[in-house]
This record gives sequence, C-alpha cells and structure tokens, in this order.
Amino acid sequence: MLPSFPPMRNLLFSAAVLLSSAAFGQFGTQVQVTVQSTANSDTLSVGPSQCGGSSSFNWRVTGTPCADLSLWITTDEDCRDSSSAQTSGSTRGLPSIPLSTITSSGGGATATFPVANLPIFSSTTTDAGTVACGDPGVESAMLLCAATKTYDGLGSCSSNVVKAATPLEITYDTKSPDAPSISEVASLDKALRVEVDAPEDAIQVEVVALREGVRVSSEKQGVNVGAVRVKNLQNDVTYQVEAYAIDVAGNQSPASATGEGTPTRTYGFYDRYRDAGGEETGCGATGGGFAGGGMLAALGFWLFSRRNRS
Repeated sequence: MLPSFPPMRNLLFSAAVLLSSAAFGQFGTQVQVTVQSTANSDTLSVGPSQCGGSSSFNWRVTGTPCADLSLWITTDEDCRDSSSAQTSGSTRGLPSIPLSTITSSGGGATATFPVANLPIFSSTTTDAGTVACGDPGVESAMLLCAATKTYDGLGSCSSNVVKAATPLEITYDTKSPDAPSISEVASLDKALRVEVDAPEDAIQVEVVALREGVRVSSEKQGVNVGAVRVKNLQNDVTYQVEAYAIDVAGNQSPASATGEGTPTRTYGFYDRYRDAGGEETGCGATGGGFAGGGMLAALGFWLFSRRNRS
C-alpha cells in the first residue's frame, strides 16, 4: 500500500507559516517612536526671544523601521499618519530623518525647527493681517508629530504606520512673568549679594547694578541657586539694583522695585594687623610688630601643646 500524503493545500499552508515565522524573526522587531524636549519632557515652551533662531528637540526610533522618520508640527488636536492627513488647523512639515541616519545614529539624535516658521504664524490673523513671530499677545499650543513604517511578516515594508505615542506639545508664549522682589542687599568686597524672591513661573533671575541710571554690571542665574552675587563693582560706591524674572519661554518680567547697596572692602587678619600698626617685614618692628610676633609665638605654642596632647 502506498503511503498517504497530506493534501497540497496543507503543505502550502505549513510552508507559509514557516516562512512567515522566519521573516518575523528577522524583520519583525517592534518599532517605537518618541519625540521629547532636550530636557526629556513631553512639553516645550518657546517665546519671542527665539524668533530669530531655532529650538531643539530629541527624537528616537527603536526596533527596525523600514522608512524615513517623518516630522511635522500641527495646530490640529492630534497627530494623524502624515502631515498631509491632518484635517484641521495649519501644519508645517520639517525635514525627515533618513533611514540611514536612524541606523547610523544608533536610533536617536537631536533635531531643530525654526521658531519663526511655526504653523500659528501662517494661520493666525487679526484685523491687521497675519501674525508674525514676535508680535505680542500670541499664545498657542501645537503638536510636533513623528511617524515611520515597519516591516510586515514577510519582510516587506508595509503600509503600517508607527507614530510617536505621545507627541511633543509646543507652546508659544509671549506672556511675561510677574516682577520679582528684592528682599535683601548685602555688601561684599567689590560686589553685592542680592536676595531675590521670584514668581513661580520663573526659571531664572537677572540682577542689574546701576550707577546714576547706567547699567554697570549684571548677573543671571537659576532661581534655585540662592542669592545673586553681582561682581566687578567699586568699593564705597553706592549702586542701585534691579531684578528681573525670566520664564521657560525666555520672556522677561518688568523690573522689580529698586534696591540699593554699597560694596565694602572685607578686612582679613593681615589688614587688621596692618591697621593696628604692625609692619610687613623686618626685625625693627615697633609695638605693633612686637605684638604681632608675640601673637604668632603664642599660636605656635598652642599648636605644639595640642600636638603633644594628641
């Protein structure tokens, strides 16, 4: 009796399953896309101070994509599969990240977009016409979207689009923070130490020293660093100081109420010794020198006695 064989369709099905499994093992690595700020946040604020430049963001693609990474910014309420698929608002495309760059960069890098080309500046109009970057009173939120494609089970680049699960929310903000307040101005040697109380939305403060209304020196630092030290001042000269708060979009507050301070020379041991009549060198020192020598001898005896006790 001849051996029986399974029907041809079963053989074809089994071969297809085997080929599909092998291809999935080679090409089917799950693809994920992320876009974030350079501070690894899902939000990014920009403001009029950046209109002449660009803002940076991070992109990352894990897995095995089969197409370039498309990038675009939209005022639509969500990200579709492509910039052309956005159905409302205004959209601006960004340069795509080539597949070769995704591979050579290890799956991630930093990219930029020009702030002046945000889509709100092509869609927002007033009685005076289209709004330009830097115009006051413009506040809007947009989404930075990213998408690529992945291989199918047979190793072909499919139509399956993989988007960033969480788009990067970009906020264009022209609202200045409230003015800070100066709580204390302390004298230092050729400097002033200024305590500033900043509003909650500030990330930096700047303190400016003025003399007769003319800016002489300034210092900028983060709000959580502590008191601001304004340097390069003259001792025994009275300065006016003003403080400004700066938010994450680069907007600067109005000036604080003016404070006042006078740098003063800080006297150390040697300065006090000289002022008391001590001489710098030589054995012919008078009373001040003798007193200084006696004090140094006493200090030596004290150190010697402590060493013997230890």
